[in-house]
Amino acid sequence: MELFSYWRSSAAYRVRIGLNLKGLDCALTPVHLLRDGGQQHAAGYARLNPQELVPTLRHGELLLSQSLAILEYLDEVWPAPPLLPPDPAGRARA
Repeated sequence: MELFSYWRSSAAYRVRIGLNLKGLDCALTPVHLLRDGGQQHAAGYARLNPQELVPTLRHGELLLSQSLAILEYLDEVWPAPPLLPPDPAGRARA
């Protein structure tokens, strides 16, 4: 599993927190959003994520973008420990 991330991105940080809480090993690949006009606009990265945003998660052949979708995927594939409480009110507050 590989996460394309930028250290100052709050969305990428959210995914890194989720990976850490679940205890999952994941290679981090930095994508500098400012250097050279933004590495996210490079052709190689744009093929991974046509939105040219971070984060992007690669798990095998699957590519996911948008931090909340990535976290939902992680919780479905690795249900323990869960990222959200089991009850609706608890999830709404989380």
